[in-house]
Amino acid sequence: MFQKKIYLLAFIFISVVSYSQQTAVYTNDLVDFNRAYELYNDHQYLAAQNLFSTVKENSSEENIKSNCAYYIANSAIRLNQQNADNLMEQFVKEYPTSLKRNSAYINVGNYYFDNGKYSYARKWYDKVDEFNLNASEKEPFYFNNGYAYCKNKQYADAKKYFNRISTSEKYGAQSKYYLGYIAYEGDDYKEANELFEEVKDEERYSKDMSYYQADMNFKLGKFQKAIDLGLEQYYNSSPKEKSELSKIVGESYFNLEKYEEAIPYLQEYKGKKGSGITLIITY
Repeated sequence: MFQKKIYLLAFIFISVVSYSQQTAVYTNDLVDFNRAYELYNDHQYLAAQNLFSTVKENSSEENIKSNCAYYIANSAIRLNQQNADNLMEQFVKEYPTSLKRNSAYINVGNYYFDNGKYSYARKWYDKVDEFNLNASEKEPFYFNNGYAYCKNKQYADAKKYFNRISTSEKYGAQSKYYLGYIAYEGDDYKEANELFEEVKDEERYSKDMSYYQADMNFKLGKFQKAIDLGLEQYYNSSPKEKSELSKIVGESYFNLEKYEEAIPYLQEYKGKKGSGITLIITY
């Protein structure tokens, strides 16, 4: 009986020691993980990546290893490392049940989006399960998708996403502007004008809208309206923009048979290759 008690106490002692050691290791892993996470948030991606790699290699906890793999891949993306895509694919393959799977796709897509690499962004956005996005993720996801498609001139797909957020408080005005631009590119000037009118007070788009509206009115034969809109931005435009507006204003005056007014603007137009317009006007 006494011997059995000795064995029991020894077993309990070993179990407690073993548990304590495991707890200590887990605690140390968490400390190092949190240090790496702080480095990551401070944009010290290489240092963070190295520490995450060390923690992942030494840890036996699946959750910690999974999170380390996620941040190692994200750091690689931000460091423009050549194997970044492979690391993210590897993370998804090794940890298919990770709650960060969708976030991984969005974060990589957003990174490429923010750097103007819209085709790369599309590759990752296509992997996202949008039905599992929360409310705060959906609107920026829809806008970025629409914009990326628009930049790649895939206007039908762009419209699909912009229409979803056209009434959004945050993205509604931007979406209507791009829907207007898509309509303009598709020669649907009625719809384009209606959409541009809805966002005419958006200062960030006013210059471009003035050009598009001037051009549309010229093509619709509304020459005086084209002149008025063209001149609104004329003196605040860059040389290239001023050249394009000169063509619209000059040809509008010409079509109204106001030749003297037309000449200075037509002379100001530099052409697509700087060739300008040869004027032959007889009265």
